[in-house]
Amino acid sequence: MIVTNKNHETAIVVRRDGVNVSFVRLKAGKLGCERMDETSFRENWHESPYPLPDTIERFLEHGRIHGATQEAIKGLTRLQERDRAVIANLF
Repeated sequence: MIVTNKNHETAIVVRRDGVNVSFVRLKAGKLGCERMDETSFRENWHESPYPLPDTIERFLEHGRIHGATQEAIKGLTRLQERDRAVIANLF
């Protein structure tokens, strides 16, 4: 899921368990995972209509150039693979 906040920052949710949310925020420099409880997350972040495949690729490219934690890369890569599998099953 792609989300934005009131500051127009973009993030990709990589894990959500109903209690906590892990997401990667696009920012200058090295990317990393951030965590927030579900209630705070819903108050601060809202779903965005950006296309998931393009946005994930943009985040991964930023990570290749500026660096990213292993957790962020793994989360984004897993999400990308899951999205590809869903699309492949449609055809």
